[in-house]
Amino acid sequence: MSQPQGKFPAAVDADIEDVTRALSQWSGVTAQAEPKNRRGLRTRQHLLDSATRALVRRGYVDCAVEDILQEADVSRGTFYAHFKSKKAVFAAIIERSIESRLTSTDVSELDVPLVRDRIEASVRKFLDSFRQTMGLSLVIEQVAHHDPTFRTVRLLIRDSFARRIAKGIRRQQARGIADPEVDPAEAGLAIVSMMTYFAQTELGWRGRQPSEEMVDLLTRFWVRGISLKEDATVDPRPEQQ
Repeated sequence: MSQPQGKFPAAVDADIEDVTRALSQWSGVTAQAEPKNRRGLRTRQHLLDSATRALVRRGYVDCAVEDILQEADVSRGTFYAHFKSKKAVFAAIIERSIESRLTSTDVSELDVPLVRDRIEASVRKFLDSFRQTMGLSLVIEQVAHHDPTFRTVRLLIRDSFARRIAKGIRRQQARGIADPEVDPAEAGLAIVSMMTYFAQTELGWRGRQPSEEMVDLLTRFWVRGISLKEDATVDPRPEQQ
């Protein structure tokens, strides 16, 4: 019987810092320190919110800085005091969104009896999070199709979520509750692809709302795909990061 790999392939060895570095390289702007005063912080937040609305409404390709200025009702000078370009503000929007989504979909501290319950909760949180940020998610996909240089960023975003799933599968394999023949990294990528494309097409394109039927279906595919023991209880020991 083979043992789980000790090191993940580079494909899923990514986290938020890798996404941030890739965004800086793509946008041509190094990470800027946030304003130190409250007024500056409010202005920056207002610009990010306004730019998000403009980009979702018009799409990245057709949205110009002028559209963002009109949405935010600010001067060109105010915008450029915080962001050097449309790419720069889009990169900041993505970074904020990824940090928020990673937090909102975290189930590591959830008090449930079974591992399957955690997976079900993770699927439910993912669908709810996608619904709440659906417009931005579709814009990110548009940019990945339009701009080949952005695809590295998109892959790293995907990989940062696959990494969490892969680490969970490794722990489950070590406990003997998941199929040891399954490659955790490839499984993590497959599970993320399944959920992302399902959400994009069914919630984004078809306009459906998340449902318990969707949650149950995706949970079944995840659990059975790694042959997880359905009655496996949550390990009471703290998870290693």
